[in-house]
Amino acid sequence: MIPVVCIVGKHNAGKTTLIERMMPCLHERGRRVAIVKHAAHGFKMDHEGSDSWRLSQTDAVAVLVSGPGGAAFSCKLPDDATLPQILALLPMLDIDLVLVEGHRRSDYPKIEVHRAALGSDLLVSEDDLIAIVTENDSTFSAPSFHTSDPQSLAAFLNERFPHPNAGRDSIRLTIDGEEIPTNAFASAVISGGIRGMLAALKGVGEPGDVRIELRRGHEADDA
Repeated sequence: MIPVVCIVGKHNAGKTTLIERMMPCLHERGRRVAIVKHAAHGFKMDHEGSDSWRLSQTDAVAVLVSGPGGAAFSCKLPDDATLPQILALLPMLDIDLVLVEGHRRSDYPKIEVHRAALGSDLLVSEDDLIAIVTENDSTFSAPSFHTSDPQSLAAFLNERFPHPNAGRDSIRLTIDGEEIPTNAFASAVISGGIRGMLAALKGVGEPGDVRIELRRGHEADDA
């Protein structure tokens, strides 16, 4: 499964800044990173009145706006959507690491950004942290990194969560008995979609060999 790390901390501790500083360090190590941010007060796609905003206000389940060099995706989720359900939207992008800002109550590994000016206590129990980022000399027992040294933290993450599946997943697609060749993009989309679906299922660990058979219409009833 794609490794997920939550960056947690008190309000104004510097979570977003830390992620910003780490991204170039992870990118130069060849990591394909997705960032998930928890917007506690909600958000709007684009500015009110724009075409993309108007489309997002319809009953469409999802809206994807694309243009030269990028795309923006927005979808409707229930208020109680869990982090695994949110993360299931990402694998088709062929990413190998997810940084989540917030979600301190999740079961995923966490790094806390600590600022003494906001209090000496931690937001999360030290036993639940894989690392702490602080602006002062650390007195914590967990691995600690200075806020001015994102390179060392990126190296720590790269070692702790190495590239999953160094090789690409092997995809074999047959339609009506005929094997259909798939290019790298199609293979990544199929593999990512299946992995995302499995990640949202309880009790399913890291898959080895996955086989799915889809029969359409009345043929499924005859099976």
